[in-house]
Amino acid sequence: MRHTGFSIIMPTYNQAAFIRRAIASLQRQTYSEWELIIVNDGSTDDTELYISDYLQSLKIIYIRNEENTGLGHAVNQALEQANYEYIAYLPSDDYYDDTHLETLKAKLDESTDIVLAFSGVRYDASEAPGILAYQSTYGIRMDYNLLMVQTAHRNTSDRWTEREECVSEDLFFTFWRKLTDKGIFVPTKQVTCEWTNHPNQRHKITGEQYGGGLNKYRQYYQVKHPIRFRTTHYKTISEPEIYAPYRKEILPCKDSLKILLVGELAYNPERMYAFEEAGHQLYGLWAKPRFCYSTVGPLPFGHIKDIPYECWQERICEIRPDIIYAQLSTGAIDIAYEVLKANMGIPFVWHFKEGPHEAMKAGLWDKLIDLYTYADGRIYLNDVIKDWFQLFIPNYVKSVPTYVLDGDLPKADCFYSGTFAEKLSATDGAVHTVVTGRMIGLSPGELRALADANIHVHVYNENYISDSLVMSKFHKAAPDHFHIHNHCSQLQWVNEFSKYDAGWLHSYDSFNEKNLLRANWSDLNLPARINTLAAAGIPMILKLNENHVTAMREYVGKRGMGIFYNTIHELISQLKNRSVISQTEHNVRSHRMEFTFDYHVPDLICFFREVIETVNRNRK
Repeated sequence: MRHTGFSIIMPTYNQAAFIRRAIASLQRQTYSEWELIIVNDGSTDDTELYISDYLQSLKIIYIRNEENTGLGHAVNQALEQANYEYIAYLPSDDYYDDTHLETLKAKLDESTDIVLAFSGVRYDASEAPGILAYQSTYGIRMDYNLLMVQTAHRNTSDRWTEREECVSEDLFFTFWRKLTDKGIFVPTKQVTCEWTNHPNQRHKITGEQYGGGLNKYRQYYQVKHPIRFRTTHYKTISEPEIYAPYRKEILPCKDSLKILLVGELAYNPERMYAFEEAGHQLYGLWAKPRFCYSTVGPLPFGHIKDIPYECWQERICEIRPDIIYAQLSTGAIDIAYEVLKANMGIPFVWHFKEGPHEAMKAGLWDKLIDLYTYADGRIYLNDVIKDWFQLFIPNYVKSVPTYVLDGDLPKADCFYSGTFAEKLSATDGAVHTVVTGRMIGLSPGELRALADANIHVHVYNENYISDSLVMSKFHKAAPDHFHIHNHCSQLQWVNEFSKYDAGWLHSYDSFNEKNLLRANWSDLNLPARINTLAAAGIPMILKLNENHVTAMREYVGKRGMGIFYNTIHELISQLKNRSVISQTEHNVRSHRMEFTFDYHVPDLICFFREVIETVNRNRK
């Protein structure tokens, strides 16, 4: 028989600076029949010190996990010990107004048909530093779920979805949905709690739409094993499936290199396992993830040994790597620069992929240029951006080995993970093209012209599914020829995308007039989708931009893989020409494996050895 009142569940992770306010707000409640169950889920801060005096109370149950186990498991631990008829939640960074529990209990007591009651909530709606914009709602904040702090429900046998099952920032998916068949949800229509706005809120760590994502989640909570991660209701990343081939430990070869990875790995991080397959040993010193795609350790594949940032110099001195391979995008610049300037006496290679102009705007430009200037080995994304960086780097500093390589080539396994599919065009006689990502540069009018020529555009990007404005304007332009599809995992690239006749790269007009000084990021970049379309073995559509210097045209053109156009009618003519499409597809498939990281590993290792030899020679 459960007691009348509330079991208040407080899962906490590294919130020592907030937690006393939360507990104090509970102790001020006008309704006093409650117990507090604190689950310290592997905190590495001084949480236990901050709450030590509170733990003397008989009304408080304390559970401590040695490592973080995830929100679902932490809450379920508390539910197993809950002694009261109602369950409420008090995240350690939020707090209750004095009448919060009283009003929730009054609502729950109204009818046994009510399984969950929720209060109104105050919140700061501004994400800008230094600006507070308080608002409140009697219901659910727009674009969010019911918040834990505003919610109380009957103590049922239902349990929260745990990390071992699936991770999501969506609390309806994680738990609330499990109560929907038990009764109704009702509001108190009184604002009696506050939700605190700060960078380390779980939804900001976990949800891509809030600036988080899988990589931020893994790094923040130090998750060391593969997980299933639900980013949207139509996209779940299954790491156990994706990374199953890359979990086997491989013994080092006789002439193994110790390679220290510094920074972040962006897309297709499993490519690093190719180094292990070649017999080399890997270590990782990671940046903090800047974007949702900024992959950092701990990694759910391979056997890369992580180096804690707090003692990185001591650990590097102990390990004595043969080479430092620093990479890849803007988020890696700070940590790479710090390592470079520490002068550890270890050959240092810098490889940059994404965002030189972003680095300028972010105040990182000086560090980026120093990285290329003083590195012992330089790797460039492509030949055009290599020439562009030379505009900034003094030639007289030193002559060092250089190499050209796309920074986030996928592992070869996804090229072997399926078979080429029959073309959709073989069935209906139309032309079918695909966009794997954002649709860049194609207008509704051009889509209408394509549709008039019976050419379809299929888009695989979840942003378009959720953006009704984008959907509506393109569907309105070509209702029968514009198609939205769910996210496609790399394990399905070959099967799914090979059924199309061609794929779109970034479709943009350059304005540099062959003046490298005027080149912008679109001119210098190699879109990641090039590798996806290469896996599928299909031609790539892009603007010709013949009177301008563009890396994408040069990269695709020298392999004969492109369908180039100036006007949409020129493109239509080529897409209708089966001979052109067939020859271009043949060229793509002939060069296909060049777009895998494995293909380049032997040469990359030779490059590392060249860097090491050059450094050693210069020291003599």
